[in-house]
Amino acid sequence: MRRDDSSSGDATYEELVWLLRRSAALMRGGIPAHRVLALAIEGDVVPPAPGSCLHQIVTRIVGGDSPSGALAAVASPACKVVAAAWLIGERSGAPLAVVLDRLAVALNALIDLAHRRAVLVAGPTATVKLVAWLPPAAIGMGLLLGLNPLPVFVTPLGGCLIVLGALLEWGGVCWARRMMARVERADRLVGVECELLWIALAGGAPPALARKWVASATDEAGAIWVPFCSLMDVSTAGRLLAVASQSGVRAGGLLLEASSLARAQAMTQLERQAERLGVRVLVPLATCILPAFVVLGVIPVLVSLLSGVGSLP
Repeated sequence: MRRDDSSSGDATYEELVWLLRRSAALMRGGIPAHRVLALAIEGDVVPPAPGSCLHQIVTRIVGGDSPSGALAAVASPACKVVAAAWLIGERSGAPLAVVLDRLAVALNALIDLAHRRAVLVAGPTATVKLVAWLPPAAIGMGLLLGLNPLPVFVTPLGGCLIVLGALLEWGGVCWARRMMARVERADRLVGVECELLWIALAGGAPPALARKWVASATDEAGAIWVPFCSLMDVSTAGRLLAVASQSGVRAGGLLLEASSLARAQAMTQLERQAERLGVRVLVPLATCILPAFVVLGVIPVLVSLLSGVGSLP
């Protein structure tokens, strides 16, 4: 398992995937849910790094928190979803191993997507960094060629060029980072409400009570990936419960299938956004970074060449 001191989302997801899989295996072995997390973490050969997701969970469990409370205390949307599932499982008595495995697979897909996105944007990101260093490189090249553009920067024109170039470069870098952050924030697990409803129904709750349990658990755990509107009658989960009630079929299979389908569609959309990002991140380069290079690196050299400012004592 990966042990990383980083607080990045990838490190948290990797730790959580490992914890979910080991917990599911222990549950299938007959370990009760209230003991699973502690046994899973304490049984690892490598102790969790301080500040990591696992370290926070085990610290709170040792302090007397319940497994669901320890998971909900971690500042990660994925952990809060697992906390909601744990709460429903504790209240309904339903088996959690199936859902834990499904969540582990879904989180692993998010990790793979993040790695692919990093590869797609590696080239444009390196290009932005390279172009950001071109202005000082152009000044150094001018000095090597016998043109001294530095005196230009102490003139009123030079002051304007410095301000304009710095604003352009700062704006371009912030623009590119914001574009990447916006795509990263779109990473989420969809269809979780269907799996949470499956847990409640597997515990014997009728559909109306199951929805109340899910709404209460997600609110208590702070699971922002499960909005309340996803539990309404007009939602996919609500319509599936109505269809199951009218047709007399079991709703559990319908809910798990709907969750898988919604997750596959969402993952496809996220992959498309990642592919577009590899191209879109070049827009700040052409709009801001390259003009900053011209303003800070080319124009001062040209002014020095044409006006003879570089030859002034």
